Amino acid sequence: MLKVYAKQQYVLMEDELGQIAINNPEPLKRMSAALRCIRGYLDLLSNYLSKHPFADWKEESHFFKVTKPRFYCHYIFEVALYNLISGRPCGDNEQLRAYYLDELRFAVRSFREHPFLYEYYRLGADELDELYFVRNVEVQSVLLPEVPELDRSFSTSGDYLFAKFKAYEMLQEYIAHELANIGKPERSPFIRPGRNNEPLKWTGEQVNAIEMGYGLWLSGQLNDGNASLADIMYWLSASLDIDLSRHTRRFDEIKARKLVSQTRFTDQVRDAIRNHIDEGNALQPNGFRRARRTDSKTGN
Repeated sequence: MLKVYAKQQYVLMEDELGQIAINNPEPLKRMSAALRCIRGYLDLLSNYLSKHPFADWKEESHFFKVTKPRFYCHYIFEVALYNLISGRPCGDNEQLRAYYLDELRFAVRSFREHPFLYEYYRLGADELDELYFVRNVEVQSVLLPEVPELDRSFSTSGDYLFAKFKAYEMLQEYIAHELANIGKPERSPFIRPGRNNEPLKWTGEQVNAIEMGYGLWLSGQLNDGNASLADIMYWLSASLDIDLSRHTRRFDEIKARKLVSQTRFTDQVRDAIRNHIDEGNALQPNGFRRARRTDSKTGN
């Protein structure tokens, strides 16, 4: 249940951070609002763990290696972003380019300061997880530098550095975007760093994509219901890197289903959504979302 709870809270936090970035163009106000938001979600995780102890060390190490750094990296990133924006020169494009390149080199050097642990992070290794990501384990090693004094009940030897690695990778994404936009009359849209921006590819069954395409066509979801079936299948093929050229013949297979539901994929999607809602209702106290939205409006 911890993974489900953390996933739900992370989605909520990302949404709030996105709105904060839109509504707070002034850097200091953005940073202050973002840090309050992130601290609030970290507190929720900490409170949840106080009531629901880890089942074993493997669950604990996964939380401090993967889950907590996903939240805390945004905290480090927002501080670094504020410093980056505040330090921008007021000169011409060449001065700005030089500034960003210097900052990019600084971000790269931060990885080189901890080469062993960054390689451990980058490769997704797990041999030392019980040492670096379980609480109250003393690590006497030059490979692990000093980190800020943290709450020992909610921190391990390695989770801060993994969060920092993620944060500086996010900062690199931001700087690269800014460099690409220098001198352009129109800026390209920026996707908040930290999200998985790799192209999406359909990895489910081909027949499921076809069932989805027919569902979009028959329910009139695209272009006010005027999109043709062929256009929808072409769009899905191009967007999700899947060949749907034989969709008519495969749909005949759907119609011919006897032992299973003819809308098997749609039924699976419906059940998955219902289960997600039920799990969320079981974990969330009544009125939680409403309370958070109220707090964000009042600034408390």
